[in-house]
Amino acid sequence: MKNWLSASKITKLAISFVVLTTAISFLPTPSIANLPLETSSLPLPPIETNDDNQDVEKTKSAETNWQPHKIKIGKNDSLSTALDQAKVSATTTYNIGRLKNSNLITNLRVGDELTIWVDKDSELQKILYPKSRTLSYEVIKTDTGYQIQEKKSAIEIRTETAYGTIDGAFYLAAQRAGLSAKSIMQLADMFAWDIDFIRELRKGDTFKVIYETRYLNGEYLGDGDILAAQITTGGGTDVHSAFILRNNKEIIGFYNEQGKNLKKAFLRNPVDYVRITSKFNPKRFHPVLKKWRSHRGVDYGGPINTPIHVTGNGQIVQRGWANGYGNHIKVQHAGKYMTVYGHLNKFGKYKKGQFVKQGDVIGYMGKTGLATGVHLHYEFRINNKHVDPLKVKFPASGPIPKKYKALFKEQSHFLLTQLNRIDSNTHIARSFE
Repeated sequence: MKNWLSASKITKLAISFVVLTTAISFLPTPSIANLPLETSSLPLPPIETNDDNQDVEKTKSAETNWQPHKIKIGKNDSLSTALDQAKVSATTTYNIGRLKNSNLITNLRVGDELTIWVDKDSELQKILYPKSRTLSYEVIKTDTGYQIQEKKSAIEIRTETAYGTIDGAFYLAAQRAGLSAKSIMQLADMFAWDIDFIRELRKGDTFKVIYETRYLNGEYLGDGDILAAQITTGGGTDVHSAFILRNNKEIIGFYNEQGKNLKKAFLRNPVDYVRITSKFNPKRFHPVLKKWRSHRGVDYGGPINTPIHVTGNGQIVQRGWANGYGNHIKVQHAGKYMTVYGHLNKFGKYKKGQFVKQGDVIGYMGKTGLATGVHLHYEFRINNKHVDPLKVKFPASGPIPKKYKALFKEQSHFLLTQLNRIDSNTHIARSFE
């Protein structure tokens, strides 16, 4: 049949196939590297050039060629004079002064030190201004001009405790307990409306303090805020507590465990570190008039020209001479309250009609008027009725804002438990996380 191959032809084809197959098996196998790119269907990974590293290296290389100038600011010096010493052009100085935050680098003080880097052409590259140990400002050159950056060092906050017993002056007892002068004054300010630190504390009274300390790279920088404190008075019969309320770093106030503001509308005393020579007495023998007469205030003795502080915010309604009082000042507070300061040697800077704030110095102690020695006669009146300044219950300042009440309750309860654990032999944990 025509469609069938002869036996001889089939044999020849088989032999040819075997020969071809054997020849192919001996051909070299091509490597992937030798193949043309278009034969690969997979995309090749991008080539890494390390541009960032190269830029850093270039910057470091350039900085090694910068020339540093360390300049200390002297009297009548400025940024302009400092840059002039480094031979920086006036145009560059002008451009820096036009920056929006230029005040960060231009408000220099005598003694400040600047490091100014310039290149070989005296072109400004960088300024370093250490404002403090934890804050510095840098002027750097960029592709678009100069920029001023703020750099803050990370501060470590630690929590510490102190415990002390009164045996003499409160300040000395607080020092022995390890408190700094800053913390001692803050403690006195917190309780200034409730405790007379000179006359009210007795031997054996105690105090407990939880406070923050600040460290930079392990080095002590100083004390921070007082978080909680407790002081006993009257031989331990009265306990006064205080807890901080903060919004981030802003102190809103100090409050007791009931949430009442420790800050009152009036200070307890108008003068510091003096003695009481005469108390409020409805019937007292007057040392000048030599007859029985009511003493409707408190007399504080002290050195001539001892500063006198107004005890509350108000308006000076009278300032001048009056028989008996001598040089005196009357201050009206919140409508129904009035305070009177008599026997002044001289007045402060505030005039009649001016408004004053709690703590402002309104005069200086003297012995004008009916006085046998240097002292301040201080009166406190409510609705023009004289009351004892040492016993009156002062109205508190504003209460805790509603949005902070829950937070304060939680934090103050925790801090109170920690205060209760502190005594002369034990201390609380250093962290409140």
